Amino acid sequence: MSENVLRLDHVTMQFGGVVAVNDLSMEVNDKEIVALIGPNGAGKTTAFNCITGVYEPTNGMVSFMGKTMVCNHPQGKMKKLYTGDLYPEFSHVVSPTPDQITKLGIARTFQNIRLFRSLTVFDNVLIAKHMRAKQNVFTATLRLNAKEEKRMRDEAMALLKEQHLEHLKDDIAGSLPYGLQRRLEIARALATDPKLLLLDEPAAGMNPNETQELMDTIRFVRDEFDMTILLIEHDMRLVSGICEELTVLNFGKVLAQGETSAVLQNPEVVTAYLGE
Repeated sequence: MSENVLRLDHVTMQFGGVVAVNDLSMEVNDKEIVALIGPNGAGKTTAFNCITGVYEPTNGMVSFMGKTMVCNHPQGKMKKLYTGDLYPEFSHVVSPTPDQITKLGIARTFQNIRLFRSLTVFDNVLIAKHMRAKQNVFTATLRLNAKEEKRMRDEAMALLKEQHLEHLKDDIAGSLPYGLQRRLEIARALATDPKLLLLDEPAAGMNPNETQELMDTIRFVRDEFDMTILLIEHDMRLVSGICEELTVLNFGKVLAQGETSAVLQNPEVVTAYLGE
């Protein structure tokens, strides 16, 4: 049986009187490629934000590698406002910051690419490598970290080679074509040495050839880095081509879960998401 990497238990995110994610439970196991899909506004990116510490969920728990990573229950005014399906059953609060979650081993890309656009391709990846550096102001000032710096630079270049970006290392990131910026964003995420990679609509804005290259890249990352991948995507060709499991959200609630081909044939999914 595969090791569980990510588990969401009854996660609810409520903004005032609006419940954006309602009682979401799902699992992602080791080396799986899993998709979270649904119409625009279904709550997919909000769920990602709850996983990565951007939002503190109103209720529910997120576990990573078998340990509680995020946990909350309605507090203050939300005790009266709460309208999620599950009555609060969590009694403690665990609320790490996004950088703490990254250090635990979760990396993320965004629907709207968030590169350091004025920096070079190489520096975008090197900055991410520095997140796990052991140096401090003292060692950096006295240049006592030369070996570690060389190691990080070598590893950054290796990541660029794996993404076929090494010949562009000195180019400004913002000048790259859209598809290459996506690839660079993935390389930068991998530079943080994650166990779990979250991809938010990675195929958005891509043409069919770029989408096929992206599918190959995602498979390569899973196989080469022993990576577990959870993605949000609207491109059903990509989803059906590389994802083993699907969770479908509609108006913040789980509409269907299970093996990809079975979920995509579910009449409720076809009606709500595919519009047929």
